[in-house]
Amino acid sequence: ANAGAGIKVAILDTGIDLDHPDLQANIGNSINTINPLKTADDDNGHGSHVAGIIAGVDNSVGVLGVAPQASLLAAKVLNKAGSGFVSDIIEGVQWAIQQEAKVINMSFGTSSDVQAFHDALTIANNSGITLVAAAGNSGPGDDTVLYPAKYPEVIAVSATDNTDTIASFSSRGTEVELAAPG
Repeated sequence: ANAGAGIKVAILDTGIDLDHPDLQANIGNSINTINPLKTADDDNGHGSHVAGIIAGVDNSVGVLGVAPQASLLAAKVLNKAGSGFVSDIIEGVQWAIQQEAKVINMSFGTSSDVQAFHDALTIANNSGITLVAAAGNSGPGDDTVLYPAKYPEVIAVSATDNTDTIASFSSRGTEVELAAPG
């Protein structure tokens, strides 16, 4: 089984709890694009939650990530309320490219199609980086996938519920490639 050894996964989110016992050993470099004078420490919890699902270490405590040996790159691009500016997200994408990430995870969305954001993701994709994003929480209507998941370069992931069907809140559309528990 592939545990993610040698794979760098950039988490563009609210940061990561940099001293969390289930994450600390897997955290590589980090950046705070909102305020470069501050750390990428998570002041919301969402980024740490995402990081645990991806790469929670195998220590018989707490959760076990799907890739417990992956290296996490923490990019704090969203504030403590979980919102932010596309310019800070673009900076996070550019940083992830410089860090030689193999995967960029973006568990956020916007209804705005921003060309500069699409351009940055195209560059990342052309660099061989796998781009993954949440389809969004704008369901149950059709054609409700948000950006960046809506871009063709990005793998759009919808959420499933406890009956293994698309969750009522999850965005839907032709762009969705995967669905997983959410």
